[in-house]
Amino acid sequence: MKIEVNEKVHLSPIREDDKRAFVEYLNDEETSKRLLYPPFPYLAKHADEFVAKVAAKTEREGQPVVWAIRDVDDRLIGACGFDDLEIGKSHRAEIGYWLARPFWGQGIMPAVVTKLCEHAFEHLEVVKVVAHIFVFNDQAGRVLEKCGFVAEGYLYAHYKKDGRFHDSKAFGLVKPGVVS
Repeated sequence: MKIEVNEKVHLSPIREDDKRAFVEYLNDEETSKRLLYPPFPYLAKHADEFVAKVAAKTEREGQPVVWAIRDVDDRLIGACGFDDLEIGKSHRAEIGYWLARPFWGQGIMPAVVTKLCEHAFEHLEVVKVVAHIFVFNDQAGRVLEKCGFVAEGYLYAHYKKDGRFHDSKAFGLVKPGVVS
C-alpha cells in the first residue's frame, strides 16, 4: 500500500531494510529529544524491536497503521502512524510522526500529517485524531496547527523519557461534519 502525499514524498509500509535509516536518523540528539518514545541513543536492537512491532500490528489490523515517509528515491526519511488504534473498534487514534533533520523546514510534515489524517477518516473508521507533544517542541505544535488541530490541554509530568519527566500539550482534530 502506497499513499501519495505530494511530489516530494509518499508513505509506504515499514520494511526490514529500513532499520539502518532508523538507527542513523534517530541517533540525532536534536531529533530524538523531540520524540515521546524512542530512546537515545537509538541502537540496532531498538530498530529490530520497532520493525517487529510494526509488522505484528499490521498483521493484526490487516493493513498498515504505521508508515515510512519516503522521498522520491524511495528512501526512508521519517515515519508516521497511529498508536492506540484498533480498526473497527476505536473511534480515536493518536498520531505520531518524525522527520530526519536534513528534511526539516521543507513543508513535508504538514503535508504528511494532513494526508495521514484524511486516510484515517476515510479508511480506518477514525473520528478523532489526537496528538501529544513535549511543551518545548514548538515545531510539532506548528505542524499540528497548520493541519487544523486544536490545542486541548496541558499535561504536567505526563511522559517520562530518559529518566526525566516532561510536560506535554494535547491536540485534537475531529473528522469534518461529525460535530456541529
